This record gives sequence, structure tokens and C-alpha cells, in this order.
Amino acid sequence: MKILIADDHQLLVDALAQLVRENDSGAEVLQAASLADAMDAMDRDGAVEIVLLDYDLPGMDGIEGLVKVRGRFPQIPCAIFSGVQDAQVASSVLARGAAGFLPKSLSAPAFFHAIKLMQVGEKFIPAELYENIAHRTENMPVASGNADDFVADKGLSRRETEVLAALVEGTSNRQIGQELGVEEVTVKLHLRRIYRKIGVSNRTQAVKLAMANGIG
Repeated sequence: MKILIADDHQLLVDALAQLVRENDSGAEVLQAASLADAMDAMDRDGAVEIVLLDYDLPGMDGIEGLVKVRGRFPQIPCAIFSGVQDAQVASSVLARGAAGFLPKSLSAPAFFHAIKLMQVGEKFIPAELYENIAHRTENMPVASGNADDFVADKGLSRRETEVLAALVEGTSNRQIGQELGVEEVTVKLHLRRIYRKIGVSNRTQAVKLAMANGIG
């Protein structure tokens, strides 16, 4: 296995590298301390089989860093790991194509098991986070009717409807801004208003609700 671990905390990277090597004697571990370093390493070595990115890695800009990596290397499983066990973040990164979400609080055996699962194409999320996400989704409000009825009922403007449709297509905030000719910060303001109007709290819920009502 050839794995790339990207985190700017060297002690943690060394510990994870040791964990991988102890469980897979033939493993090759690449390291990076920023998103730019990680992408350079992947450009140099096309044989990388799985990538672990720290959610707070320098250059990540939250979920946008994942979008960049997935856009350039869609064939390589890319997982997010984080010091915060956040169901909303986990839901968001999985919706944008992450192979998994790994809290740094996972035990060493569980961490390595997750890596092996993702290496062969499976998704990984801790059971407690999965249950939290499922509960949020089950309790998400769903309106009835077609797209026009939904837009009218929720009071969405034309621009907000365009942004919501772009979310359904999996477009990043930056790409939405480019397509609509507005700054990324403006897109984020639109999203906050959209979430409030349709009664959801994150991107994944917004996409599911929009699709259920014929948008996108």
C-alpha cells in the first residue's frame, strides 16, 4: 500500500506512519504538511493508493481543499481526518466525494481498519456519527409538489434557485461564483439565506431536499 498522510503536526504524522508500517510491512508512506505539498506529491507519484487529509491542513479552506484534490485525482480515495468529531462536517465531506471521515480520537486498530476499507473502495464513518447524520436526515423537512411550487413556497429568489440547482450538480462554491459572475463570499451569503428559507442546516440536507422537490 502506498499512502499519503497530510497534516502539519509532525508528531501525529509520524505516529500514523508507524501505525501503517506496523500493520503492513510493505507499506510506503508519503508525508505532506500542506495541501499544496500533498498535491505536488500526488503529481509526482501517480501510484498513491489512498490519501488522508487533515481538515485543518494549511491551504485546505475547509471542504474546498477536498474538492480540489477530488477534481485533480478523482480515481484516488481521499479521506478527511479531524480532531473534531462533527457530524455536519462528516456529512459535508462525504457528500463531496470523500472516502471517509476519521476522527483523530479513533483507536489505532480502528484507524488502520478504516484505511484498509477505504483503500478497496469502501466508505468509512464511525457508527455514532452515522447515526447522528441519519437522525438529522430523517428529521429534515420535506415539502411536497414540483420545483416551481417549492421555490414559491420557500420564497427563493431566481439567484437562490440557481445556486441551489448548482449544489445538486455537486458544484463547489468557487465554481458557482465563476458561473454566476459573483464573488465566492456572495455565494456563501446566498447559501446561508437558502438554508434558512428551506429549513436545513447544511449542504447535504439542502441537496437532498432540493432533489426531492425536482430541483437540479
